[in-house]
Amino acid sequence: MNNLPRGTSEPPPGGPGPLSSGASGERPMSMPAAGGWVAGVTFLFLWLIGTIAYFRPDERLDVISSFGCQAVAYLLGLFGVLQIHAPRASIRELLGVRRTHAAFYPIAIALGVALEGPIAAIYDAIERRWPSGVSERELVKIFAEASALELVALGAVFIALGPALEEIFFRGALVRPLRKRYGAPLVIAGTSALFAVAHLEWQKFLPIAIFGVFLGVLRVASGSLLPPVLLHATYNAIQCYALLTAAAADPAGEPTAAQTAGAGAPIPAWVVAASSACALVLVALAFALGNRAEAAVRAREKDAP
Repeated sequence: MNNLPRGTSEPPPGGPGPLSSGASGERPMSMPAAGGWVAGVTFLFLWLIGTIAYFRPDERLDVISSFGCQAVAYLLGLFGVLQIHAPRASIRELLGVRRTHAAFYPIAIALGVALEGPIAAIYDAIERRWPSGVSERELVKIFAEASALELVALGAVFIALGPALEEIFFRGALVRPLRKRYGAPLVIAGTSALFAVAHLEWQKFLPIAIFGVFLGVLRVASGSLLPPVLLHATYNAIQCYALLTAAAADPAGEPTAAQTAGAGAPIPAWVVAASSACALVLVALAFALGNRAEAAVRAREKDAP
């Protein structure tokens, strides 16, 4: 007997259950579940690195192999999220790979440039107080000793593949299921914290979390994964250029007298202040654009609960 209100059809057998959201059968994700997914892919990443180190004890793990381990772990995590939380949705819809207003792309590039100073200043301040023991000289040496083909591969990993992989997981696979349960501010804060934790270096937690907030804001404001990928790629490209410049000036990997004299020198306060102000203005523009541009509004509606 059908006791449903008039005008309401009875769900078909096998249709969306109580945990589903809409006809697509998408299941909301809790924040602890998101933490579990991040812990899982991080553990798998470390296990893969450990396995390679076990079978290649005399060789140091290179950047390309490390990225390969990360790619396997994150893509398996993406597959798991898709199967559990959005089994009927397309990968494009789950990740948010969709069109938005074109102005978000120059905003993303400008944000990538503007954030370089403030993020670096925060990390430098923490590093001076609590040294991590991780030297950038090692990365400079890797770039200095790399062949032309290896430099192309390193550039692809640092600028394109690495940012895309991380954004696909953190601002893609996690955001849409979380938005089915939580508001945008909590989703941005939660994914930013998980993004920072996944880097496994507590000295970088605060700067990476702040960077993640800007990535999350751009993802939510635009309704698309593409602007945060571009922001992340721009930020990494600047760092990659700095490493290439240092490697060209210092092929042996040993600091010059000028570099030693300038080591530990903080970024000028006016540069940090100006960059921070520019970043905040760009975020305000992104929010205004997201609320007024029709293309962005349509894109954002697809992530709405």
